[in-house]
Amino acid sequence: MKTQPTYRPFRFFLITFLITWVSWFIAAWFSYQPSMQGLQLLFMVPGLLAPFIAVGVMILGRKNTALRKDFWDRLSPKRIKPRYLPFILLVMPATLFLATSISLLFGRTSSQFLLSSAYDIMDGQVLLSILILFLAPTFEELGWRGYGVDSLRSKFSLFKTTLLFAGLWALWHLPLFFIHGYYQNDLWNMGSLYVINFFVSVLPATIMMNWLYYKNERSILAAILFHFMLDLFSVLFQTEQFTKCIITVLLLAISMAIISWDRNFFFAQPEYGGQPVENQ
Repeated sequence: MKTQPTYRPFRFFLITFLITWVSWFIAAWFSYQPSMQGLQLLFMVPGLLAPFIAVGVMILGRKNTALRKDFWDRLSPKRIKPRYLPFILLVMPATLFLATSISLLFGRTSSQFLLSSAYDIMDGQVLLSILILFLAPTFEELGWRGYGVDSLRSKFSLFKTTLLFAGLWALWHLPLFFIHGYYQNDLWNMGSLYVINFFVSVLPATIMMNWLYYKNERSILAAILFHFMLDLFSVLFQTEQFTKCIITVLLLAISMAIISWDRNFFFAQPEYGGQPVENQ
């Protein structure tokens, strides 16, 4: 019989938020200072790495040998079940295409089907934006699914864990709205509707990512891949923010359908390592 590991979610999220918020709010200050972009970028890095740094802190030490082994085991690509790959790879591009088509009915431009030439996560920084596009899903999921979600799942049902994590994950992004030229800052300047849409969109992303994570034997790589697809197709085309609101509605509908279809999976009590019981 396996002994359930001891998780400390409060400590993990405290470390993560302290590193991220301190470094990103400093980066926000530098973003408004002339000729200090280098320092801004320097302080962006610790915030991006914070979930990964926190998981390292939480699994160090002789008492956490089982957690370390479990962490490395969950990086194996063998955990990804082939039947979930179509969902991981196709749900976001299919949703984007459908949302863009719907937006045409509201008078939006067909140029949204064209590829973007900017990938503007950071204004005027194409190469850096592409680098963030690849690194953010990786280092976030190494922390979020590497420890954070399981730490909550050890105490709550998957449904409660998902709601709680969605709130924490949304809040974690808050400093980005104050960094001049960053994607979230641009949303702030566009209007409150798009800010609200960003925070709401975190919920369906969390529902689907947690579902895929546990359905694939707690595969961190499955979460990284799906997170990457979400981020990639948010910048790959010339998608208007109005259309991204439609995407959020569609993803919410898909998420609600998943919960309804797999209700027992989401409301089961915590098991070893935060793993819900798989429905056969």
